[in-house]
Amino acid sequence: MNKNTILFGGKNITVNFEPVADPAAVGGFRESVAEEIKVRQIPVREYETGFPLVDDEPALVAFLCGKPKPWALTLRPESYEDALVTGREVNVKGFFSYCQRRTERDAKAQADMIGAMANMNPETLKLAMEKGLAIRAQQHSPILSPGFVSPPAR
Repeated sequence: MNKNTILFGGKNITVNFEPVADPAAVGGFRESVAEEIKVRQIPVREYETGFPLVDDEPALVAFLCGKPKPWALTLRPESYEDALVTGREVNVKGFFSYCQRRTERDAKAQADMIGAMANMNPETLKLAMEKGLAIRAQQHSPILSPGFVSPPAR
């Protein structure tokens, strides 16, 4: 990453989109117009927001580009890959370092919990699992990526 990337908060790339359905066009599709976008250097204040998106790659690409997920779903594969590679390059010493540390911390906490559960007697373990499942059912509803919207018809 060079100093200009840091100075300008990201790196500009040109992306292309899938053809758009157009009954008036030859073959029923017309080419989309290329777009110049900035793949952002994610600010620290957005690390928590972006972390859950690491496991939803299209949402992550959209986040890195400051766009909604449906936008990323319309990219041509090579543009999608360019945005992802550029996003990793621009954020290697920031957002992705944070994600690595967070993942390691979460894995250690899970390992510690499993170790503690292994030392519980079977009745206590069963009670703890039932209580945890009941609490989770009350707190959680189906989770979609932030900003999820069905892709637009093209």
